[in-house]
Amino acid sequence: MKHLVIAMLALGLAACETAPGKGIDARGGVMASLGKGPLTPAALVGAAPSAISARLGEPDFRRAEPHAEIWQYTGGDCSLFVYFYETDGGALGSRYVDARKLEGGAASKDACLAAVMAKRNTPVS
Repeated sequence: MKHLVIAMLALGLAACETAPGKGIDARGGVMASLGKGPLTPAALVGAAPSAISARLGEPDFRRAEPHAEIWQYTGGDCSLFVYFYETDGGALGSRYVDARKLEGGAASKDACLAAVMAKRNTPVS
């Protein structure tokens, strides 16, 4: 239930702070790859779901809405949210990234992404 509340709060924030068109080409296409270099929250904006899952893996939680999806990744004491919306061409592209502390409140996007990546890259023994 706590994660649902966090997701709803983050969704409300995303409605106010989306970055329409960032990372999306003139034809409405989305970036196909995030490359192999250092990953930043800003680099996630405009990327296709497949590009993000290629770098971060499958999300811990996924919510589908008409014309949109929200992905949640957990890492350490934070959750990283990636908001996808349909482009004019109908493909999903990320438009906003947010980070929230598990106990509530804003978290550093950079630190949360680093925690998510550290959790994902830790070998399972």
